[in-house]
Amino acid sequence: MRELFELRGADPQLLFSPYCWRVRLALLHKGLEFESRPLRFTDKQPLACSGQQQVPVLRDGDSVVHDSVAIFRYLDRTYPDKPLLGAGLAESRAALLERVIFHAVRMPLLKVLLPRVFAVIDAADKDYFRSTREKALGATLEAFADPEAGAVQLKQALAPLEAWLAEQPYLDGEAPAGSDYLVGGLFFWAWCLGTQPWATDSAVGVWFQRLLNHYQTACGPVKRAALD
Repeated sequence: MRELFELRGADPQLLFSPYCWRVRLALLHKGLEFESRPLRFTDKQPLACSGQQQVPVLRDGDSVVHDSVAIFRYLDRTYPDKPLLGAGLAESRAALLERVIFHAVRMPLLKVLLPRVFAVIDAADKDYFRSTREKALGATLEAFADPEAGAVQLKQALAPLEAWLAEQPYLDGEAPAGSDYLVGGLFFWAWCLGTQPWATDSAVGVWFQRLLNHYQTACGPVKRAALD
């Protein structure tokens, strides 16, 4: 049985990591069943099998893979039907898209979502989350968070995607594939945390709704945080 170790909030059904959502979408694309192993931020012992302490981790029989992009590559090698990234130049181009878009979009979203993450995580995780994130950001959570500025920056960052998706239904063409999931994990992250800082009727908004509908049709409703 495949197992996916992924991030949960205080509610074990609330799964909100963008990296883990990438892998969930990839496994659905491949038609592969798995057992979810939701973990809190501070639940590190179950990850020992991977030799590191970050989710997502996929355990597939005797194989253990961590890092979402590495998991995509593993899935394409092991289950070559319905490629996610393809090979050679196609894989390199998808990796480039992921790197550019992810970093451009992630920081504005983080300004919007940071308070929401802190609100939904388990009380036992709050000190860990605060100390690790403040060290990485070089600022307190409160000083870094700026939902209004983040929403403005996000709109600017999404302009290339908006133009691309105005011409085709998915980033990878007529059907979704690896590029859609690599970028789409960010949008599932925001949506699961109870917000949608992009216009529903935009090309990006319509694209995300397609991905969400596709996932929910196959896997059932996605748990969403109820926040004021």
